[in-house]
Amino acid sequence: MPDAATSWRSTPDGLHWTVDLRHDLRFSDGVPLTSKDVVFTWQAALDPATGYPYRGQFFYIKKVTAEGPYRVRFDLSSRNALFVLGALNVPILPEHILGRIPHARIRATDFGERPVGSGPYVLESWKHDENLTFVPNPHWFGGTPTVKRMIFQIVLNDQARTDAMEQGVADVDDAIPPSAYQILQADDKSGRANVLLLHIPDLYTIFIQINFHRPGLGDLAVRRAMMYGWDRKAMVDGYFRGDEQLATSITPAGLRRWYDPNVMQYPYDPARANALLDAAGYRRGPDGVRRKGGVRLAYTLDLQGNGGAGQDFGAEFQADMKAIGIAISIRTLDYATWVERTNAGEYALAYGGWGGTPDPDELTFLGCDQASPIGNNMSYYCDPRMDRVLEAGLKTLNYAKRRALYDRMQQIYAEDVPDLYLYYDYYRAAVSRRVHFDVKTALPGQYLWRDVQHWQLGPL
Repeated sequence: MPDAATSWRSTPDGLHWTVDLRHDLRFSDGVPLTSKDVVFTWQAALDPATGYPYRGQFFYIKKVTAEGPYRVRFDLSSRNALFVLGALNVPILPEHILGRIPHARIRATDFGERPVGSGPYVLESWKHDENLTFVPNPHWFGGTPTVKRMIFQIVLNDQARTDAMEQGVADVDDAIPPSAYQILQADDKSGRANVLLLHIPDLYTIFIQINFHRPGLGDLAVRRAMMYGWDRKAMVDGYFRGDEQLATSITPAGLRRWYDPNVMQYPYDPARANALLDAAGYRRGPDGVRRKGGVRLAYTLDLQGNGGAGQDFGAEFQADMKAIGIAISIRTLDYATWVERTNAGEYALAYGGWGGTPDPDELTFLGCDQASPIGNNMSYYCDPRMDRVLEAGLKTLNYAKRRALYDRMQQIYAEDVPDLYLYYDYYRAAVSRRVHFDVKTALPGQYLWRDVQHWQLGPL
């Protein structure tokens, strides 16, 4: 939406914002984009019936109204440090297509298969599990992008993607694991691969998510014991070839202005883990698994994908937990099923991650009232101390004061262990040297594509 606006301004108290839209905006089907589309989008997003997973993130938006065809007014219940960065970046939906559909049925439509948007490209075709083809949007206000066709191949095998980059049959791979990156790095140094390699601290924290509703996992002693009993450094140095940074809390180190390393630490210490469980009353049974009353510390870890590498990761975690009396079984799910089960709370432990934004706010992920499906708190974690810090952080605009609040957030997170946090990710990408773009605009994750309309293809 910032690209769609000519200005945005607020009253001195930050509670009322006026956004003026460009007059030349059109959706990819040629229909003009106006204030009614913005109002419709927000009415749908804020309606619980819609099931928008980020609705809780915008709890402070009271009302969105049109003041003419190209002006929108936002009324807030409290000022919010993320209004411009968050609310104004929500994609605008076409009211003329979705406005006739009840909010509760929007997610069940085929709009995702045939999207109508207002960006520089439009989806031309989608062969499920094979590829997606995008072509320039003829109605985009910015003109015609230089690259006339982009085909995104769906390749789940890491080696196959690496082979495609080495052989020059692919132009971009922006999801490279450490092992593949090191192969391409060696090829590039030897001249075998004519690619530009990007290696940037990412904005994601990778962890094993915990379901607090499962007996035993809501016990702080158990969660801390799992952290002490898990040789995370060996995992990062071995499984990830030392090309990740050991996590200390939820805020990634790549978010340098906000990252605080001075939090409670969990070095590998199985003796301490066993002592914690002993003190909490969990005794080993004949099978070596600890239990207290009717609670047996036995859980299933859900992994994504079908690769052997994931199984190796699971096996190492399984062995470390067995040594402290916690039984772990491994279940591998396809990504869609993993997401569905995690969002529904149908899991005990799930290997995943969180992040992606340049602000430290974690309200939708950690807030007591943000439990799925309202927000993204799929762990059902709740600590009033955390809520107070998160709410104050969003209402505070001064950097120094916000920094102190988010330092405290990281401290509480490390003390509470809402997740078994493992590492801070690196964004690794390989781009063929026939693709010409401004490297300075490259940011982690999907933001590599933020200026794709300016990319050009040329000789190697």
